[in-house]
Amino acid sequence: MLSWEFPLEQFNCIVAIATLHHLPMAEMLSKMRDALKVNGTLIVLDLFQAEGLSDILTSIVATPVNIVLQYIKTGQARIPCNVREAWAQHGRNDTYLTLSQVRRICAAILPGAKVRKHLLWRYSIIWKKTTIA
Repeated sequence: MLSWEFPLEQFNCIVAIATLHHLPMAEMLSKMRDALKVNGTLIVLDLFQAEGLSDILTSIVATPVNIVLQYIKTGQARIPCNVREAWAQHGRNDTYLTLSQVRRICAAILPGAKVRKHLLWRYSIIWKKTTIA
C-alpha cells in the first residue's frame, strides 16, 4: 500500500479494517482521502493504545468480554501458545496510536471526521469528503 499510487478521486467508498496500525497512519489517510471522489466516504476500524483512566477502566471491562468471545469463537478460553507466538510475530512492527493521537491526525487530514471509541480496544473513523482536497 505504501508504494501503490492511489488514483485520484476514483472511489465512492474506502474501507480499512485493522490495517492502519501496520502502516504510517497520516500518510495512508492522506492517500485514501485523495483517492475518494467528492461525497465519497472513508470508513476505518482499527486498534488503539489505551491512555488515561477511562481507557484503563474500559480495558478492565473488555478483558473478560474478550475471553468469553474467544471461548465462543474457538471453544478455548486461552489462546494456544503457538497462536500467541504467531500474533506476537505478526505485531512486532505494529504501531498502536492513542485515541488522542488518532483525533489529532484526523483533525489535520480529515476535517470533521467522526472518531469513536469502541469496546475491545477498537476505534472507528467515518469521514465524508465534501470538497476536492
